[in-house]
This record gives sequence, structure tokens and C-alpha cells, in this order.
Amino acid sequence: MDQLRTEHYGGSPRVVYAGVEEYLEEPVWQAATLLLGRAGFGSAVLAYCRRMTEPNGFRWPANKIFAQKTRYITCYMLIALAGRFDRGIGPAPTMTLLQSVVPGSARQVSDLIAGLRAGGFVIAEPNPSDRREVRLRPTAPLILKIDRSPLAFLASSALLEEHSLHDWLTVDPFRWGDLFARSMDAIITKDVLFAPFPTVVDFSGRDSGYLILCAVIGAHLAKSGGESWDLPLSYDGLSQRFQVSRQHVGNVLAPSVKCGLFSIRSGRIENVDEGLLTEFFWWSAGQMAHYQMVARESSSG
Repeated sequence: MDQLRTEHYGGSPRVVYAGVEEYLEEPVWQAATLLLGRAGFGSAVLAYCRRMTEPNGFRWPANKIFAQKTRYITCYMLIALAGRFDRGIGPAPTMTLLQSVVPGSARQVSDLIAGLRAGGFVIAEPNPSDRREVRLRPTAPLILKIDRSPLAFLASSALLEEHSLHDWLTVDPFRWGDLFARSMDAIITKDVLFAPFPTVVDFSGRDSGYLILCAVIGAHLAKSGGESWDLPLSYDGLSQRFQVSRQHVGNVLAPSVKCGLFSIRSGRIENVDEGLLTEFFWWSAGQMAHYQMVARESSSG
């Protein structure tokens, strides 16, 4: 609990996650703080977890491509680069450009793009003016995979502050190109959204690790609110839902259980460390605020 301290807003005590203390004057965290203070914030986070863990069309190897941080970021950045190019404010999204802006080796990026091209998620288009330049174009199926978490955060934020940004984006998936471009620019300028959350980032670095974390948090919030949670937290239940092996589920859960981040018995959550819950709440608030801000900018032109 040494990473936490209590402040008071409007007479109500609130635990402030230490990772964001130095950034509280940033507009995104001012907006996030307001969201945290809304009645029903926990219910909005639970709704997000439900969306992220519900059965979906992901199948291996598609799940292997999208449910891991480095591969997800590579896809995110490709959509953003294409969005900047379409807005006329950036160079064409080529393999060389993509390799220069994403984590991982050049070989990892090229192998991922080769798999995405084979699966119809990316199209390679020669530059009509220079056939030596090959532009990478994300397709709608790719965008619909990558927008899953941002869209779920926007839907949950609408439970706290009424808006129709979620609906505006579902009308045309290619609107995400501009939105991700704005998001990328904000993150590159100053990373105040990911770096402060080491536990969340650690889970997201493993195949379906972030989805497993969402299942743990969601089960806890549902239990705390007296609601049902249909996804068992057993190795079998999680491996079947997220298309990974039982051994992999164990490798993801065991270290966190051992260090006391949470405990699970017979596939049901027993408790979650308050520090982890606070980190996830602030992470969620930051994501909700960020995507609201860039979506409003994008929708207004």
C-alpha cells in the first residue's frame, strides 16, 4: 500500500494512484479524475471488463496476433500511420516507417505484417508514382480487432458522461485511422497513459494476459456488487475463452497469486489487492478520458 495515498475531493476520500501523481495537471488526468468521481464508476469498469471478456470471433492464430502488447501496438501504429497519411500530415505507411516507430525487431515486424497480409488484415499497395515504394493499408477487419478495447472504454465512459462517440465510430471503422493518429501523437509527445501502470503493462505483454486480468477484475467487481459473473476463472475456463493453453493460463496467474495480487479458489475470485484494483481503476479512467478527448477532436474535424 506504500504506492497509494488518500486525498479528498468534495469531502469524499479517494485513493490516488501514485503512478499518476506527477501528471495530475495534464488535461487527460484532470478529465480522468472527474470520471473517477462519478457515481457508478465501478459499474462502468465492470461493463468494460464484461465487453472485453465476452465470447467473440477471435480464433487462433488471430487471437495470437491481437491479444499481446507488442503485436497489438504494431497494428495500432500501422492504423495511426495510415490515418496521418490520409490526413496529409504524414508520410506513406511503409514497412520501413513502421519498423522505425514500433517496439521489437525489424524481423518481428516484417513477420507480423506477412501474417496480417496472409490473413487479409493488411493490403500492400505499390505507389503509382514510384513502384519501389510499397504502402501498407490496414483493412476494416484489422481495425475492428484493434478498436475493441478503445471502443469498450468509450461505451463505458458514456455510462458516466452521456455522449454518442461510440455510435459515431461504429458507423465507419475507417474513422479510427484519424482517431488513432491523434492518439499516437498524444502518446508519443508524453506517455502519461501506459508508463504509470506497470502491472497492467506486464499482463498485456503475455498472450491474452490483459484479457485474463480483465476477467479477474471483472469477477471481483461483479462479486462485490452482488452481480453474476459467468466466466469461471479456472485454467480450463480461461484457456477455452481466450484460446491459449492451460499451462499458459497458469503461467499468467501463478506469479500474481503467489505475490498476493489476488486469490482464486475453485474458479472463483476470493479477493483482489486494493493496490491492483486502484491501479486498474486509474488505468481505466485514463483510457476513457483519452479516447473521449481524441474522439471528440476527430469527430469535430
